[in-house]
Amino acid sequence: MAELVTTREYTQFVTQPLSQNCDDIFKRRHHILIGISPFNSRFSDDYIYRLIGWAIREFDDVAVLLAGKEAANLLEALGTPRVKAERKVRKEVSRNRRSAEKALKAHGGDPKAIYTFSDFNDHPAYCNMRQEVKNAFLNEENFRNACLEMSHAAILGRARGTNTTLHTVSDEMLKIAVEYVIAELPFFIGASEILGVQETLLAYHKPWKLGERICLGEFSIRMRSNQGYLLVHETENLI
Repeated sequence: MAELVTTREYTQFVTQPLSQNCDDIFKRRHHILIGISPFNSRFSDDYIYRLIGWAIREFDDVAVLLAGKEAANLLEALGTPRVKAERKVRKEVSRNRRSAEKALKAHGGDPKAIYTFSDFNDHPAYCNMRQEVKNAFLNEENFRNACLEMSHAAILGRARGTNTTLHTVSDEMLKIAVEYVIAELPFFIGASEILGVQETLLAYHKPWKLGERICLGEFSIRMRSNQGYLLVHETENLI
């Protein structure tokens, strides 16, 4: 696991940069991209309000990243028909967007700075990085296995969240679900280029084992020098 540099406490949040370079980007506080997952009970209206409020106080610029249409793949892998899965994702992402817009407006941020993966399907930088990820997935067994492991964990987590009894995760289920991982990874390795900002940190509340391995240089995939990852979680003990 990559060394977590400099833990800092705030009024409600604790942060852990993934690497020294991530820590350097964090110290400059230019831009943060807050990741919000669909179908995750953590991302209530109140939590999103507090998280975005913290980010706006700490950074010069704040944007929000929501799931794209590929989130339906996870539901489809668990047996939900495609049309129904897409409808559920649209509804949930719309709820996340409303919460983020409300919080950005309330704290003086830009309510238009909310994006989904799918917004960039025709964006050259995103397309290039997604192809880079796809090539590594097809040609590097260790990277492919790491992506499938992440998808396996996501399927099990979603099954628990919906009280679905799941006796086994098939190869076909993983093949469907892994497209979500492939769609998301460009924002981990190069969101700054995709968004057209000087540098940024992708912020989320839990560590990515796959991201840590990317940071350690285990695969051909590399995080750009102006891109970082920041673990941000709320602390119960307020200062």
